[in-house]
Amino acid sequence: MEAAGTFTVVARLDDLRPGFLTTHVVEGLEIILARTEDGVYAYDAKCPHSDFQLVPGRLPKGCEVECPMHGARFDAATGEVLKGPAKDPLDPIGCRVEDGVVEVLVDW
Repeated sequence: MEAAGTFTVVARLDDLRPGFLTTHVVEGLEIILARTEDGVYAYDAKCPHSDFQLVPGRLPKGCEVECPMHGARFDAATGEVLKGPAKDPLDPIGCRVEDGVVEVLVDW
């Protein structure tokens, strides 16, 4: 079953460095793109623990997203909590790479 919504272009894959997190505003929502060695993943840019904005920069260990407020860490590929105080995972956003372009599913 296809998710409701449409995919929209966010960035060129070549513009995203492996091991780094970038922020983008898409249709009024700030999102993060995490590019790891295994792919590109998209999430809402707010930490589920404190609603604090996640910031661009290097991904710890090349595959973790860290909240600058309290140090919560999340798996960049799954959004799952790796280190508290957060208890809930990152809010995922559908993401795909087509012909060297990163697109996200806009369903909000």
